[in-house]
Amino acid sequence: MLKLNERTYVSGRIGLASIITGVLLSATALGADAPPKTATGLSSLEDIVVTANKRAENVQDVAASVSVQSGEILLERRQEQLSDYAAYIPGLNVSNGGKAGLASVNLRGVASVSDAASVGTYLDEVPLGSSSRYGSPANQILDLLPYDLDRLEVLRGPQGTLYGAGSMGGLIKYVLKNPSLTTSGGEVGADLGEVDGASRSSYSLRGVANLALINNVLGVQVSAYEKVLPGYIFNAHTNKSGVNRQTQEGGRLALLWQPSADLSVKLGAVIYHNNADDGGTISTTGFTQTPTTDGSSIGTVSIPIGDLTQTHAFAQAFHEDLNVYTATINWKPGVFEFTAATGYSDQKTSTTVDDTTAGAGILPPGFLLGGGATTEVKKFSQELRLSSQQGKTFDWMVGAFYTDEKVNLVADALTLYLPDYTPIGNPFGPGPIQNSTYKEYAVFGDSTWHVSDKFDLSGGLRYADNKQALGGTAGTSPSTEENVTTWSVASRYRFTPDAMVYARVATGYRPGGLNTTFLPTVVPPRVNSDTLTSYEVGIKTEFLDHRAMVNLTAFYINWKDIQLNSTTNGNTILTNGGTATPKGLELAAAFSPVAGLTLGLNSAYTQSELSSTAPGAFFLTGYQLPGVPKMSTSVTADYTWSMLTNWTAHLGAGVRWVDKMWLTGVEQMGMAAPAIEAPSYSLLNVNASMTRGPLTLKAYGTNLANKRAIQGGMELINIFNQPQQGDFWIAQPQAIGVGFDYRF
Repeated sequence: MLKLNERTYVSGRIGLASIITGVLLSATALGADAPPKTATGLSSLEDIVVTANKRAENVQDVAASVSVQSGEILLERRQEQLSDYAAYIPGLNVSNGGKAGLASVNLRGVASVSDAASVGTYLDEVPLGSSSRYGSPANQILDLLPYDLDRLEVLRGPQGTLYGAGSMGGLIKYVLKNPSLTTSGGEVGADLGEVDGASRSSYSLRGVANLALINNVLGVQVSAYEKVLPGYIFNAHTNKSGVNRQTQEGGRLALLWQPSADLSVKLGAVIYHNNADDGGTISTTGFTQTPTTDGSSIGTVSIPIGDLTQTHAFAQAFHEDLNVYTATINWKPGVFEFTAATGYSDQKTSTTVDDTTAGAGILPPGFLLGGGATTEVKKFSQELRLSSQQGKTFDWMVGAFYTDEKVNLVADALTLYLPDYTPIGNPFGPGPIQNSTYKEYAVFGDSTWHVSDKFDLSGGLRYADNKQALGGTAGTSPSTEENVTTWSVASRYRFTPDAMVYARVATGYRPGGLNTTFLPTVVPPRVNSDTLTSYEVGIKTEFLDHRAMVNLTAFYINWKDIQLNSTTNGNTILTNGGTATPKGLELAAAFSPVAGLTLGLNSAYTQSELSSTAPGAFFLTGYQLPGVPKMSTSVTADYTWSMLTNWTAHLGAGVRWVDKMWLTGVEQMGMAAPAIEAPSYSLLNVNASMTRGPLTLKAYGTNLANKRAIQGGMELINIFNQPQQGDFWIAQPQAIGVGFDYRF
């Protein structure tokens, strides 16, 4: 087990701590009248509308496992990136890469054990990220700040019928706010905080303005924001503090034109810049190989270099520029509804790496080795849908989809430096350049037969054809083409209007592709898509006059032809052949025992192991896949009440516990870095606010126990597969702060 210095005391700045304490005590002391009561005298849970099935419907009516978090709640809880969002969503696991925008995501144990993503990402109606593995979609995610977010929808299980390639494990959908057609106004806000280990304060600034240019016809919304996280990591090699400073900034312009009740046109542009000087990485030394009988490479690291300390000759920087442009037309001619969704995105990322440890044993003592890479993904997509009006005996939808994607990867030449950082040459020649293209055409359909008021059946089918080509400095490989059909069937039975049971079977796939052109001999030259079939049954129910909700789902997945690392002719490539059967349970529950108080419980149990591997593959069977804890549970409490002098107070708290998990896959000894099993951890967050009219005063505390919770990482090795040091990405240390929002 990895044992780190876990300080369990609260070490926040005295000034901010006093302010937070004052807010909390004021809210308690001033509490007087409760919010209005329902007929039963208690509050009911809120109805939530989602577009998971590309139709607006109550989340409790969807015959699938769906979680929703509103942007307002995410802001209230100070959750500002996907690893934070995942805290209270069952089955969603984010292996943090130490900085926003760099992480891997899995749902229901369908882990990304290759460079291709297993979970799809949508911004409104538009897919984001590379569909092929060449744009590294498994390790780069959209970490959209919640300021423009209406809600986050997480769809568990394969979504191949409606959302296509890459959504085999599920889908993450960012739904942005629509401009108002009736009200002009805006909001400004700011936060100021202190992070343990940082010498400077964190801050965020945000603003949004809405103009109803023509009442009920035309509205425009514009927003801008900046968030600065101070560095809290000390680099022992360079003797510098606060090396992992990160800045996120951007904005959005949205226009909504609704000339009639039957026609609307929405245009949008999102600009996002992300600059991380380094990651929230801690380094460890000392390594012990754990004896095994199956030839696996498993290690134990137990000696941290120091608290919040890393050692690297070069910063592990990450820079991201993302531009997204969207256009959505909704038209209802008579009994039909037509939707056209167009999107274009340009995502450019660059990384720098320290390869000094990789050269240990061959570099002269004290010499340094550094490099990096730049990747650009340009993606165009077009979807057309025609659907029937809802509420008839038969609901149906047909559609067509097209995407055209280009990826350009430029790897910097590895440069050798003297101990004083004087460059002395490039021992390995220029870095490779890799260009790839991906085009996909698809048609799909979905229908639901309402057999009776209580029972209905639904099914969907999608046929997709994708073509890929790969080229670069070493020449061009042959292009590939795949034809894939995915389908889904589901049934739903309502015992009462508020209680139902459902069953769903669905398939999904992840595109294959060509193995790299930079190898002299590649056998096989390509890797095929991997596919899965998911079986799930669930219960969704609300009771006690809508004051209690319990959703329970059981699932079983048959995953085959998994894309795995293997070796051929001394080269590492991808190959098919692995199988796995992820299975588990998911629970989401909420209860409002008294007016204004809501308690929440989210939990997931997931068993996900390889049951077979391909000949020559590195991975071993019988071990949980990386980034997948067997258990995770979160508990939340939110209480809102009225106070004297027209103030409204809110208190909130959340605790998340995550089981131990493998940070990388367990593989054969000598073929890869030793696998490390990170220990379990728990994180405690609190928030408070007071609102009067347009003004809201806020206070927050995250990771109050100040734990060094490991959320990702690996053991660094040299070219002889000998361990050198551990690098582990931890949750942000304890942070406390205050802020305000003002609406006008």
